Amino acid sequence: MKICNLHDDIGTDIYEHRYDDPQRLDNYHYPKMKAGEIKMTALVCCFTGQQTYKEMQAQVLYLEQQIEQSLYFSYDNSKDIQCFIALEGLCGIQSDVTRKIQWLYQHHVRLAALCWNDDNALACGAKAGNKPLTDLGKECIIAMNDINMAIDVSHCCEWNFYDIARISNKPIVATHSNVKGLFNHYRHLSDPCLEVLYSQNGLIGAIPVRWFVTRDETKQTLDEFINIIDYLKNKVGIRHIALGFDFMDYIDDAPCMVEGLESIANAQNVVKKLYDRGYSENEVKSICFDNAYHYILPYLKY
Repeated sequence: MKICNLHDDIGTDIYEHRYDDPQRLDNYHYPKMKAGEIKMTALVCCFTGQQTYKEMQAQVLYLEQQIEQSLYFSYDNSKDIQCFIALEGLCGIQSDVTRKIQWLYQHHVRLAALCWNDDNALACGAKAGNKPLTDLGKECIIAMNDINMAIDVSHCCEWNFYDIARISNKPIVATHSNVKGLFNHYRHLSDPCLEVLYSQNGLIGAIPVRWFVTRDETKQTLDEFINIIDYLKNKVGIRHIALGFDFMDYIDDAPCMVEGLESIANAQNVVKKLYDRGYSENEVKSICFDNAYHYILPYLKY
């Protein structure tokens, strides 16, 4: 079954390997995505709080070039895997917000989170504290709305979450987040946040990274990850659930994902486990592809 993946830091990975593995997108990432039947994916550039705007630009430009030269990836569906550029963190934007958002859009960025775990000029990450969105952050949300760039709330603090939801005139997305109702982790969404996502027709991409699924190492399994999807089904309904894998096997050799999802090549194991749990074919298609595809498609105008 085809899968849409809302989050993986592949943009940063191929940029960091630009000298030793200049064909990394096609030669390393594509075969694993092909095995996992990924048909659409976010290619994410991750900015952790230290990068300047020029450093952000360099990474975006390199990723843009790699996609345009790829044999397998394209912005439309003309090649094997449709993709879009996404940014995790906008720490380099400290002035001229609207102009810089427009530049990013011109270079194929179609989704962005204002912060990672950092506290920057726009927003505050959940790990950094809890405070309102800054005036520049508010300007950023308006600029993203105006230019048709999707807004990711996966890493922001809860205060920022509510500010973004209130200011944005378009549905927001948590591309790779789980739920506080099962595991009270600072990165997860509370039930009131889930209610906001539901009321505004937003989307949440469940994430199977083991330390976001449970603190209990004996339960960091695919079954436990499906429990999160069960919880979301009960809280927001099938139509608001997607997948944001955030695979890290290419970053760290240590096991980062739940048992049974060692790399994106194993992505079909999620499909099988959903069927095992009694999900219907339409429900599985919705979770694995349709919901994310229909959410992001209106933003993919080039």
